[in-house]
Amino acid sequence: MQTPTRRRIVAGFLQLAATRGFESVSLRTLAREVGMQAPSIYSSFPGGKDEIVAESLRWFTHAFAYGLLAGAEKATSADEYWAALVQGHLAQQLQRPEPNIWDLLVATDKVARFLKDEVRAEADLWTSLHQDMYIAAADEMGLKLSASTVQQILTLLDGVGRWAGRNGGDKDLSLLTDRAVALTLSIAKINAEIRSAA
Repeated sequence: MQTPTRRRIVAGFLQLAATRGFESVSLRTLAREVGMQAPSIYSSFPGGKDEIVAESLRWFTHAFAYGLLAGAEKATSADEYWAALVQGHLAQQLQRPEPNIWDLLVATDKVARFLKDEVRAEADLWTSLHQDMYIAAADEMGLKLSASTVQQILTLLDGVGRWAGRNGGDKDLSLLTDRAVALTLSIAKINAEIRSAA
């Protein structure tokens, strides 16, 4: 259950992980960040840092999914749905630090296997649902996408902070969205042509 105290701890964890790096977050530094004693954190999260990480992934997943769906539900065509997915993804990547932490936690887990099985399964489910949203939109546009192609598209969108050169305004986000929609559709079309030619 997300109580105000648990939300404050999760928000503090995400802030510290974003600014100092995931590995540097200890329960003591987290306690200082949120103005609590370490034992009080254990009262809210008896599983310690592992439970906080799991709750952070769940919280991020919910917020990211809600953001994507809120934009996509207004779409009246597959093209609009695709553009809404891209815009929602870009907005999340550029305006919040959590997507980078999500990527780091999932990538670290692939090597170190520190997440519990049920948390890993939730992360995998979210990833597959996110991919399915793009596959469904592409299918409506007559493009058959493989999971590999969707992964290429998501990698491009996840890395937007490195290639966008964004100044921060809404007009800039709109222009960037147009560019990203064109790039992602190009990737989808090229890969669909390669698949049909094979």
